[in-house]
Amino acid sequence: MSTAPSPQPPQPKRLELRFHGRVIDHLGIQMYQSPVAAVAELVANAWDADADNVRISLPQTIQLDAEFAIADDGVGMSFAQCQDRFLVVGYNRRGDDPAAHTDRGRPVLGRKGIGKFAGFGIASRLDITTVSAENGEMTRFHLDLEAVRSGKEYADPEPIDIDVLEYLPPDDARRAQHGTTVRLSGLTIKRRSSPEAFARSMARRFLMHEQVEDFKVFVDDLDISAVGDEIGSVEFEYPRDLPPEYRDDVATRDGWGDETLPDGNGISWRIVFYGKPINEEELTGVAVFAHGKLVQRPFFFNLTGGLGGQHGQAYLSGRVEASFLDEQTEDLVSTERQRVSWEHETATPLLEWGQRRVQQLLRLWQQSRAEKKVAALTERLRPLGERLGRLPTEERRVIERALQNIARVSALDDDSFERIARSVLTVWEGGRLQGLIRELAASESFDDTKFIRLLTEVDVLTALHTAEAIRTRLEAIHALKAKIAGKELEKTLRDHVAQHPWLIAPEWDTFRIEKRVDHVLTDAARTSGIDKDPEWEGRIDLVLSAGRDLLVLEFMRPGVTLDWNHVERFERYVRLVRAHLEGLTGSPFYQGRATGYVIADNVSRDGALVDKLNNLAQDGMLAMDWALLFSRAEASWREFLDILVERTPEDPRLRGVASGAVLPEEASDDQGAEGHPPPGAGREAGQPR
Repeated sequence: MSTAPSPQPPQPKRLELRFHGRVIDHLGIQMYQSPVAAVAELVANAWDADADNVRISLPQTIQLDAEFAIADDGVGMSFAQCQDRFLVVGYNRRGDDPAAHTDRGRPVLGRKGIGKFAGFGIASRLDITTVSAENGEMTRFHLDLEAVRSGKEYADPEPIDIDVLEYLPPDDARRAQHGTTVRLSGLTIKRRSSPEAFARSMARRFLMHEQVEDFKVFVDDLDISAVGDEIGSVEFEYPRDLPPEYRDDVATRDGWGDETLPDGNGISWRIVFYGKPINEEELTGVAVFAHGKLVQRPFFFNLTGGLGGQHGQAYLSGRVEASFLDEQTEDLVSTERQRVSWEHETATPLLEWGQRRVQQLLRLWQQSRAEKKVAALTERLRPLGERLGRLPTEERRVIERALQNIARVSALDDDSFERIARSVLTVWEGGRLQGLIRELAASESFDDTKFIRLLTEVDVLTALHTAEAIRTRLEAIHALKAKIAGKELEKTLRDHVAQHPWLIAPEWDTFRIEKRVDHVLTDAARTSGIDKDPEWEGRIDLVLSAGRDLLVLEFMRPGVTLDWNHVERFERYVRLVRAHLEGLTGSPFYQGRATGYVIADNVSRDGALVDKLNNLAQDGMLAMDWALLFSRAEASWREFLDILVERTPEDPRLRGVASGAVLPEEASDDQGAEGHPPPGAGREAGQPR
């Protein structure tokens, strides 16, 4: 009687990598050494797997056990698909149809069959866990880069065994858990990106999250569609801001422009100019997308020098959707999907379109920015309106045309333009440089040489006006010295300081007499006891304000030396003023800064008191005597004057003002528009720059 053979235990599941491992090096895996570039390929795979959501988990730190995790809820893979699709290098999901779509109608992004190995650009190990929506199979396996690379010749046809870490057979109940998770470990990166920065970079590689509602990408629970660029506000947006004469061939929708190229292929585009330079390589220029995925990193369509408005390239950022590039029988996109083969006859019409469009928009940007500067000038320099209005109509038009041409200098920011505009108007009012300004106004094409000539002479003239003002201030210091030496009445001293607050320090130049806090000062003086101290009798109370800040000045009675008692009362007085202001929530000085100065004939040199005064100075409470005040004020303004002379040491007019040998009017005769006119004509005393 025969005996039935014993049943054999089931054989463990096996997978094979059917190519030589080192081939991945030749296929460009090293091109994915950026974490964003590597993870982006796995996000594209999730799109092709008809996922609704992709969740990217970043490593918390870069340590031995750190890992990236990319989990999607796509259709997943059966065991057979792991073998026949994932582990076959070069598997082309599109087959013979370069315009293939997924079961949900999405255009397929995968083409080369190597993006799934992009993780090896930043990691030495890939762990893949996948559950099939088709039959509920669960398969988990891993790929180790060194094991994949080692041991065989390139021509060896033998497959490489891949360890299956876990396998669960088909199960209808498990089908609802469909999806794929890829974990990247053994990381080779040195620095961890923040979730916000990673999300911004990921958003710049895709458009799908903006175009469809059924595909979401999250970075540590941060939706990449909700992350802004954070590089400032947009100044001009095209095609929205295109003038009517440029709109004939552009249909607009949702901020995008749709156009048809000469060869019949359609594109969509949107280009913006930010208010400030971008300074981010991955955002500066025009990026090209195909089916919502980056195929050309930002560039300027291979344009080189000689562009009108070329300075605007630093402000330009744009996107072009050109899906036809990825629908050709021949693959026009580089391995890492960041460069297009622009020499190909299919891509050339788009390249030529981009060159024309970028050149056009750079010129429009230059023109629009100039117009905006002039419009802003009208608003910001409203006080000059009266001065312009006093000019004859023809002269006013000359100035306005000259300013429009100056505004075309892209490198000028608003503040520089405003300063130059004021200076141009001032020298015109003084009858100076009118020939040069007229030339500048009449220029159809902007002449940088004329502008530099104008700017140079305007700067010299402005320096002369400033030197005049500084000399006037030095004279005011000497006048105050004389008043002190002559024992003039206290009110006279008070008025002199009030009219010239820069005597205390140059930064107080904008401060003016403040009366709205008299009651606060009275309360503080009474509480601190200053008003009862005979040595403070006859002091000069003076409060100056600028914005929310107060400058409280206390002058001690002549002949008194500032000692410990005075300092302690002064400190308490200032702190009480500050406390009062903190409680006045309706006051314009609420949350402002109150700085205190006490000035006496002499200050005690006691060592401990000197330390005390140094500490108080750090807290905005300063003490000085008249001699120190004079020396500081004179040194500050003399230094300004010396700097002005150093800028143009060859100009005899400035040297004359600085030396005090002659007044500016005596230094030169009126030599007409192109000569050296009298620097004092038609100008009020200026401010140090």
